[in-house]
Amino acid sequence: MQGFPWGNAAILIICGLLASFVFYQLNSTSFEAFDTTATLTNLLTVNGVFSAILITYLFSRIIWTKDRKLELLREAISISQKITEFRRILNKLTYFYDVWDNDKQTKSLIDYGKFKHIDFYDYRLKMISDYEPANAKLIDEFYKHGDFSEGKSTLYLAMVSLVRDRKSDYQYQKELYKDFKHKEIYNFKIVERWLECEIMGIISSRLAGNTNWIKYLALRNEKAYILAAATRIDKKYEGQELNNELIKEIADDMSSYYLNELYVCLMDLKKGINDLNLLIIILISFSLFFGVLTPFILLLVSSKELWFTIVVALTAAINTGLMSYFIFRFPFLINKELKWT
Repeated sequence: MQGFPWGNAAILIICGLLASFVFYQLNSTSFEAFDTTATLTNLLTVNGVFSAILITYLFSRIIWTKDRKLELLREAISISQKITEFRRILNKLTYFYDVWDNDKQTKSLIDYGKFKHIDFYDYRLKMISDYEPANAKLIDEFYKHGDFSEGKSTLYLAMVSLVRDRKSDYQYQKELYKDFKHKEIYNFKIVERWLECEIMGIISSRLAGNTNWIKYLALRNEKAYILAAATRIDKKYEGQELNNELIKEIADDMSSYYLNELYVCLMDLKKGINDLNLLIIILISFSLFFGVLTPFILLLVSSKELWFTIVVALTAAINTGLMSYFIFRFPFLINKELKWT
């Protein structure tokens, strides 16, 4: 069977054989010769030390994982702030009338009237796939509208969808206010949707060429704010002119780098307990139960009957299997953890 974990199966078989051997050896010992008290005491001692080592190692890994996730969180916050700066720029480009060369094909068509709740994600996926949003008929009507322009209207819709929540009447976005820094990260689902509909890439591609849809001179009062936001994204934009090339370059960087990096960070932040930590937690739980709690209870019971010797032998066998499983698996798990590619 392809993909079957043969290595793990082999380790389980070996551990099972070792556990069976220990059980057979102890169970075959004469009733009088089998010192159950000494066996249980040894199990308590060995598993106490074994569990302590595992717990210490687990906590060191948890601290390391937490530190790594804090680094990822800081990176996610930094990238999210850069995306916010770009959204602030787009907010200025879509906020005013008379900035686009034909407001009937952009602001009037998309921000007001029956099409004001159409989102770029629904529009884009309906155009390129079998995806059918709830407002599919309205999107078809929007696409066939006399004022619709394939290039200009699509570009404006992409920009304004990054600025506002198109499906809500309450469209104010606090993070776009002025130029404050926010220690927040974008929701994983939002980033995934942006990547899926290629919203940043569409903005970049639509601004390529000699398009003159945006009248940057009309933004002269906002020019300093826009260029400052661009510089906060990356110092390489410092001193550049406010034009299509600047917005295109930022959108391209967002599409090819920042969004993907943020997505990877969010994926890692979403991950819970990894393989090695999970194995250690399971082993600690079993070790404490079968190697500490069970022997302790059996010592309190301390019977001379046959069933008691069988239970002690079975407890010793289980502990042998658990410890041997960890010993055999540990090198492979460490090797897996240290591999970066």
